[in-house]
Amino acid sequence: MRGTVRRWVAFWLLTISSALAAAPTEWRQGNWQIRWVSGDLQVSYCSAPLLAVSPPPALTLQEGQFQQGVLVLRWQTPLGETTWLCGMVANRFTLVASFPLPTSGQWAWLKANPNWLRGAVLQGDGWEGRTPLGVTRLKVSGTKVTVRWRRSPESLVAVLTGRGTRDEGRNSGEQVSVQVDAEVPSQWWMAEGGRGQAIVHPVDVAEGEAWSLPLVPHPRWWRWGDSAFRLGRQVTLWAAREYELAAKVLSRWLREEWQREVVLRPWTPETPIERGIVLAPHRSPLREEVAQTEPLLRHELAPEGYALSVTPKGIWILAADELGALWGVQTLRQLLRLMDDGSLIVPGIFVWDAPDFAFRGVHVVADADSPEIHGRLIERVLSPLKFNRVIVQLDHLKWERHPELWQPWSLDKEGAKRLLEIAQANGLELIPLLPTLSHCEYLFGAQGGEKPKVNADIAEDPESAYLYCPNLEKTYRLVFDLLDEVLTLFRPRWVHIGHDEVTNQGRFGQCVRCQGTPPYQLFAADVRRLYEFLKGRGVGTMMWGDMLLRPDEAFDAAHGGEPFNFWLARKLLPKDIVIVDWHYQPAPSYPSVAVLQREGFSVIGATWRNFQNILGFTKAARSAGAWGMVQTTWTGFGYNRRALQTFPDQFAAYVFAADSFWSADAQSVRSLKECREVFEALWEGQKGSFASGFVVDLTPIANIKVAILVGVTTLKTAGRRWWRRQLFWLPTEEQGSLKAVALKSCWLQGAPSEVTLTINEPADTLTFLHATAFVVPDGTTVGGYELTLEDGKKITVPLVYGHHLRSLTDDRPLTAPDATPALRWETPNGSVVLSALKVAVGKGNEETTVRQVRFYALSEEASPLLVAITGLSRRTPMAEAP
Repeated sequence: MRGTVRRWVAFWLLTISSALAAAPTEWRQGNWQIRWVSGDLQVSYCSAPLLAVSPPPALTLQEGQFQQGVLVLRWQTPLGETTWLCGMVANRFTLVASFPLPTSGQWAWLKANPNWLRGAVLQGDGWEGRTPLGVTRLKVSGTKVTVRWRRSPESLVAVLTGRGTRDEGRNSGEQVSVQVDAEVPSQWWMAEGGRGQAIVHPVDVAEGEAWSLPLVPHPRWWRWGDSAFRLGRQVTLWAAREYELAAKVLSRWLREEWQREVVLRPWTPETPIERGIVLAPHRSPLREEVAQTEPLLRHELAPEGYALSVTPKGIWILAADELGALWGVQTLRQLLRLMDDGSLIVPGIFVWDAPDFAFRGVHVVADADSPEIHGRLIERVLSPLKFNRVIVQLDHLKWERHPELWQPWSLDKEGAKRLLEIAQANGLELIPLLPTLSHCEYLFGAQGGEKPKVNADIAEDPESAYLYCPNLEKTYRLVFDLLDEVLTLFRPRWVHIGHDEVTNQGRFGQCVRCQGTPPYQLFAADVRRLYEFLKGRGVGTMMWGDMLLRPDEAFDAAHGGEPFNFWLARKLLPKDIVIVDWHYQPAPSYPSVAVLQREGFSVIGATWRNFQNILGFTKAARSAGAWGMVQTTWTGFGYNRRALQTFPDQFAAYVFAADSFWSADAQSVRSLKECREVFEALWEGQKGSFASGFVVDLTPIANIKVAILVGVTTLKTAGRRWWRRQLFWLPTEEQGSLKAVALKSCWLQGAPSEVTLTINEPADTLTFLHATAFVVPDGTTVGGYELTLEDGKKITVPLVYGHHLRSLTDDRPLTAPDATPALRWETPNGSVVLSALKVAVGKGNEETTVRQVRFYALSEEASPLLVAITGLSRRTPMAEAP
């Protein structure tokens, strides 16, 4: 009987304790609110959630009541009762707590909302700093514990770890004491009042191409003129016969991307020039004519140089040679401006330009996707950036004589021919690279780190598919077969034979045939064997230079020192071999170019993705008289299709390298962000025809400066902005600082919960530029758009955080297929990002009239922000007269 009573009493106590723990309990004092909800102690100020404190599971809340202005919380623990004290005075909060640490020895005790700590930095045990609204502090300290902060875009978590000894596996933990001190601004953000209604502007061209970025690479000299040249629907192009390549590139571009009718006429010194575009030699009578307007254009040009003159009379490109004419055309492509009425103009400008280096190359690794990926890269990026060589590494070609070497990603011969044709049509010389001696995994049908799968008998080390034996005739029968196919396919002037990082894997010089011969002699003999084969076919040899340098001769990539002293091979190699001297790390100096040139070699410098290295090495190579520079790309082997997404910085570095290789003294781009923008603009190119539509100017109803939300003085922008060929009208204040239409939340007072915009314009798609002011968890529905169409039909577009948009300060990717990060600004407090969301409103091939757009909020925290709306119509823009 007694046992039954004890069990019922224990059950009753457990039920009451569970009910207390699960039931929400709330306390208020001034602007402060504390709630006990689902096992967390939640702290808010002015209705905005600041903190969530998670007591260990061994604690059960018994009661909470104010005593002399202090909230006293009583808890039951396995060791008895404990008390927590919460002090709330004006804009300060203090919590003093004690509890047994869980048996794991650590506990994620406090989670802070990052929205009120925007701008604060971690100092010791807490966060402190000046936020957009004033000084903010959050500190966690304690006895017998250390505090470690774990940061994510959605929260700041304080993890407590015990410092004393513990009895593992016991229910009772060591008693620790912790204190939280917080200071918040006296109030949150406040929205402004609107001053009118949004304005809808129909435009003839709402979608089209516009280059709003700097000229890349930076011209050696240029100045703006007074008057622009306007291109009509028909464009007359006079071209000297020797400039056929440049004329074809320009004609194709004007026809395919701008729908212009190009009339191509031959130019001779006797040709009377009418209004149009001229491609002619610099040493022609036109030189003196352009010099009357700008005398500097009279100066002699170096190889690949050009002089460009744009006046109302016409566009004249006077070039030193065929490539100079092509580079003048590529500069012209960046100067063309699309006006809102659909017209094309080129601003008045005078350019005198020539490169620092004769050799400006990019190295890529080929695979089955190269004709598409690298072909597009050559046509849209490399040629416009004035690179004149592409080194194509051919580990994986579908060899006719050796199909046993094929891999699933091997490039077929037709694809290789197509790549060669694209390079030649865009002014780039293609130089094949066949790795030999080292990095020879492809010869063994293997991948990195594997043992040979085929041709194992020529492996220098049978345990490693990396090196071949240089003392075996079968080796050269195989290698010469492959080189012969390369020469037949590409008809190159040069072949790059690799030979880098010989000692990285395997045991070079240790097979029975090579033992006893110094490794540098084996190395030199192999190079000479390949060199003689290529020379016999009238082809020059290039090779990597790292094995020819001692560690004291370069900061990195100097692998020719002890114990094998490969650098001694320098004396044994023919001096008409071109050494490609690669260094990828920033260094105080780059003496290696001069070292190799003193040995009698011609040298090309090679860089990768570090901007400081690219510029520093380029300047050193130019000072040493190097032939040129090459920008390497280390992706491929079946991954080229995914490379742009996986390694975007390698491709953005092309832009910085092109700028540096052309003119090391003056750069148009200096940051990774700028290079990404230029690369993306070139890579995306023209996407179809133009479209008319409308833009919505939200300036009259914009109710907050974006700058104050991110803690900066101003966020300058042009009101008229192009992004991915679409025109947007951004709301700004008189000083040009970006504004937005903000909806209310607990952080932002005085803002409406929804806004309705009257549109009454036809559209096929709408594109919204938007964000949230504050971070919320992924998957939170923060609001949406409700579109009312002409037939009364409504389209609801929910806005889900992380799927369609993110906070201004959260630049993580989006998951919705029609949403993407769009406009970006860099500030002292980090990046500010607006996302774009494209919404289809038409049906099939029919557009519809959009009557209204209702923009509404659902989240208590997010504060959705709307910055711009552009509608695209299927109507063709009005064409201007010729």
